[in-house]
Amino acid sequence: MPLPVGWEAPGALPAFRRILLATDFSPYSAAAAPFAALLADYYDAEVFPTHVIPAEPESAPESGEAEQSGESAQAEMERFLRENPLGDAPRHLILERGRIWDVLAEVIRQKGIDLVVLGTHGRRGLGKLMLGSVAEHIFQMAPCPVLSIGPKARKSWGSQRKLGRILYATDLAGESLKALPYALSLAQVSGAELALLHVPEGAAAEQEHMQSLHERLNALLPVAARSWCKWDTWVIAGEPADVILKTAVQQNVDFIVMGGHLVEGPLYAVKVPATTAYRVVSRADRAVLRVRS
Repeated sequence: MPLPVGWEAPGALPAFRRILLATDFSPYSAAAAPFAALLADYYDAEVFPTHVIPAEPESAPESGEAEQSGESAQAEMERFLRENPLGDAPRHLILERGRIWDVLAEVIRQKGIDLVVLGTHGRRGLGKLMLGSVAEHIFQMAPCPVLSIGPKARKSWGSQRKLGRILYATDLAGESLKALPYALSLAQVSGAELALLHVPEGAAAEQEHMQSLHERLNALLPVAARSWCKWDTWVIAGEPADVILKTAVQQNVDFIVMGGHLVEGPLYAVKVPATTAYRVVSRADRAVLRVRS
């Protein structure tokens, strides 16, 4: 059975060594902190808790006002980290003023960040994207994977919490396959089971094709990983986002790993809500790791 076009067997698996935890000190950010701590523990990584102070208005503030804002942000960051500890991971606090993406892009570049972790509001609908979703914009712009934690994913991840099962969703195309090495890496460091899921639609969902789709999924797992990886393949027909979310609940997976398409141009606000990755992130009740194509 031929492999999908564009697929290449992964070599050395990627690792997360420098994790940016984006925070606005909200409960959404607090929900993301335990996941950053967990991955830092698995990968022996450094964590960069980062808060962006809004840029100053065009009219100059009274003397000392900006400095007070910075002091307030420092106090909030210290409180945030006391209430949301990051374990033994080395921490590098970053407080910068400016536009959110401009600051985060510079931090990612300067610090060599290889994973961004953030909490999301989980709101759905065209209006939110037209107004601009910070979390979605970060995913679209970041050169590294982004781990999104929605409001429904606020599990109690204590120091003993471990990954038990990881769901890797793929459409068997080259772009989604870029996420496979990350799913394998997470399974390797955590000892978690890895489930490979494909959701066929239309004619591809006919029964006679199901076996061949299972074979294609099986072929994705590198030979070198078969000696240590506990894995299974699932082919379930339906609407992809709905099936991914339902399967994640039914199979009690901890992480969803998937590729995400880069949406460019003036239709960005219209097209993003139509993507499977966006619909999964906005509705998921667990963490979603997206690897941009």
